[in-house]
Amino acid sequence: MKHETPIVRLFLTRMKPAFFQLSEEEQQQFMARDRANLDALGMQAISMVDCSESDSEWDFIGVEGWPSLKAVEERERFENEELQVTRYIEYEVHLGVAQSFEDYGR
Repeated sequence: MKHETPIVRLFLTRMKPAFFQLSEEEQQQFMARDRANLDALGMQAISMVDCSESDSEWDFIGVEGWPSLKAVEERERFENEELQVTRYIEYEVHLGVAQSFEDYGR
C-alpha cells in the first residue's frame, strides 16, 4: 500500500474490565481524546456494528476510511503511546483498499 492511497481499516474490539473500572468522567475523557484524534487525522466512519449482545467474542466491529497509510500509522502510534488502548481494549485490525463490488459475479 502506498502512503498516499486511501485506506480502509476494519477493526474488532472488546472492552476490557480495566475500562469499566475507570470513573465515568475518566471514560468520557478517554473517548473525547480518542475522538479528537480520529477527527484530526481525517477518519471517516463507514460503519459501526454493536454486537455486544449477540457475539461472545467482540463488542464492536467497525469500518473506517482513512486518507492515507501515513494517517493510519499516526493513529496506531497515538493508540499505543498516548491512549495505551491495550490496557482498556482488546482489538484486531485489518487494513486494505476499497474495491468495487459492482462487477462481482457478473
